[in-house]
Amino acid sequence: MKAIISIIFILNFQLLFSQNEFNLDKYLGIQYAQPILFEELPEGRDYRPNMLLGYYTITDLLKRKKANLYIYLEPQFVLVSFKPKTGKEVEFGANLGFEYQLPLGAKSFLTIAIGSGPHYISTETTLQSKGYIFSDNFEAGYRKQLGDSDYNLLLKCRFRHISNANLNKPNGGIDNLFLIAGVTKKLKKQFNLK
Repeated sequence: MKAIISIIFILNFQLLFSQNEFNLDKYLGIQYAQPILFEELPEGRDYRPNMLLGYYTITDLLKRKKANLYIYLEPQFVLVSFKPKTGKEVEFGANLGFEYQLPLGAKSFLTIAIGSGPHYISTETTLQSKGYIFSDNFEAGYRKQLGDSDYNLLLKCRFRHISNANLNKPNGGIDNLFLIAGVTKKLKKQFNLK
């Protein structure tokens, strides 16, 4: 079952990548996510994941419109600490999602996004089995272009739920709330087909 889900994810990613000849702008970036609300595990410790996130826009579904609806890819590497301190664990994976950007002015956007994807966690807990899981994300944020440059600053708030869709027990899921800061760079100049 895990192999089938992974193959579907990879095939969908390749299909989206192959249809990008109509894209106007692409963005590549890096983000850091700091947890602000933690899941308390049954073992009496808080689950505190600090995330390093990539960001790449695959396509804009609202081509040449004022608002944007991007399909994005977000590789993730996560270092998990606990309080009280009991060592460190890791997570890694990638999310595929939709990000809607509503213009607030000439160089700023309100952003709303939803994403999901396969991940791996090394944490052993009675709440969630370790191993293959899914990461589901819901976020809202603000994107601001830096002057006339190709760079944008991001500030977002994200709710994340990780669980394994009942592929293994236990599957109680682990939830966190994050503040995210990041920077992106436009890779392709916008062109006009008038």
